[in-house]
Amino acid sequence: MSIRKLLIILLVMVCAVSVSAQVDVVPVNIGENVTGQISAATPVAAFSVNVSRPQTVEIQVLTIGTGLTPTFRVIDPSGLVLQGVDNSAGRTTVTGVVSFSTAGQYRIEVGGTFGTAGTFLLSLQEGDPLEAPEPLQAGEGITGRVDSSQTRQAFTVSSNPNGFQLLTVESRSSNASPVFALRNNDTSELLGSAGALLGGARFRLPPGNTVYLIEVLFSGQNADFFVCLEAENGTVRCPGSTVGGGGTVLQPTQQIVATSAPFATATFIAATQIPFPTINPAGACMAATNGGTPVNVRSGPSTTNGIVTQLSPLTTALVLGRLADATWYQVTVNGLTGWVSGTVVRIGGNCSTISVIAPPIGTPVTGATFTSTSLFTATPTATATATNPPTPVPTLNFNLPPNFGSTALTSGFIPDPFTMGLISGGTVDVSYLGAGCTGFAATAPDFSVNYTSGAFQALRFYFIGGGDTTMIINGPGANYFCNDDSFGTLNPTLDFNSPSSGRYDIWIGSFSSGTSISGTLSVTENLANHP
Repeated sequence: MSIRKLLIILLVMVCAVSVSAQVDVVPVNIGENVTGQISAATPVAAFSVNVSRPQTVEIQVLTIGTGLTPTFRVIDPSGLVLQGVDNSAGRTTVTGVVSFSTAGQYRIEVGGTFGTAGTFLLSLQEGDPLEAPEPLQAGEGITGRVDSSQTRQAFTVSSNPNGFQLLTVESRSSNASPVFALRNNDTSELLGSAGALLGGARFRLPPGNTVYLIEVLFSGQNADFFVCLEAENGTVRCPGSTVGGGGTVLQPTQQIVATSAPFATATFIAATQIPFPTINPAGACMAATNGGTPVNVRSGPSTTNGIVTQLSPLTTALVLGRLADATWYQVTVNGLTGWVSGTVVRIGGNCSTISVIAPPIGTPVTGATFTSTSLFTATPTATATATNPPTPVPTLNFNLPPNFGSTALTSGFIPDPFTMGLISGGTVDVSYLGAGCTGFAATAPDFSVNYTSGAFQALRFYFIGGGDTTMIINGPGANYFCNDDSFGTLNPTLDFNSPSSGRYDIWIGSFSSGTSISGTLSVTENLANHP
């Protein structure tokens, strides 16, 4: 056989292997959950998603059953790997927040680490639009950090009509690097990039009137970075730089400090000044400190209550509710629910729909005067007599608007558990429902969940508070379910096996009449979560 024929045969065999190994790409939409499978024959499952606008998307891969230790990576339309997930810890669920910088078709590849195989659920949930980039001035050096909570930092750079400029981007971490992408700010065209394996690059920007966008993207590992712009001719230099001097280390003059809020924009600070965090007037109701010192978050609306945590001057807190006279606000900080005084915080955003919350009975509230706008009235402690019965007897009413709002959850929702701060108690003695129901709750539901069932076969509701509480749920079938204590605690839990799609109305009761208890309602599909 001639060498030419042998080469042709080998080429045909290689092409055949390449075709047989080609991975089918499954389309998936943002907000959708799809299932897939990893096996020896299909070690990679590929999905494509069309992104219509720049935004963040939270991607989660969850193992269904056992066996698979999942991982995934995201590739942009130009072929640049934006983010991979390190799952050397062997988790059965991996999550990443990915910044999709341009509209277009992106590719998501799911695989199994350590050669594992099995079935998985891929969930894509829409995040926030990307925040506007910060301008980078010539002669300015900036260090910052990208991680799982702050996945993108972006800067605009204007070309100099009179000469070339040098844009330096590099990792400042010894064992990890971000992804750097240089784009035309007007067209979003990718002009150059440095993947996580390169650790940085230097771009030479020609004279003209072009505005560039330089993005620093989380690659899957936390990394510090440095960006700097200077004139090639040395007339404008980065701090500490001697252009052409060889091996000079550039010294940054500013530092990026990111807030702890999800998808938060980085805040530039100088060493001597801390600016107030920005509150979006059209966004959720948020609280921020009035000054540059932390604010105490207390367990109740009074300075006599204990301190739960502190609100940093560099971040904001989601407002859950307020007292009737707005002297105290209930907030959540790093997963903890508490109260802050209105005298030490500023409130912004869309606060018209937040709930008015009555304080726990007997709690001394600093500077507050209560009015009839409270959600419920304390039950009198005096013993009722036969000559003065309550008329009519109060009952639960699922047709009323929930006191603390509602949400919609689809099977596979993230984050899991979903949490919400609530206050227990009310005037309704729920024992009239029978079936072991006990406690005192408000007439209207405290919270409502519109649930769409899917791959997960369990749905759990539980409440963790600072006292003895109960739970009542009216499920999609118009049946009431109750629980008092669970898992050896005074906190209630209700499980729904093979849960139906529909509305779940939830009441959190106090075991004792006339008491109110602050706490957190959690909704989960993972039965490892409980009080």
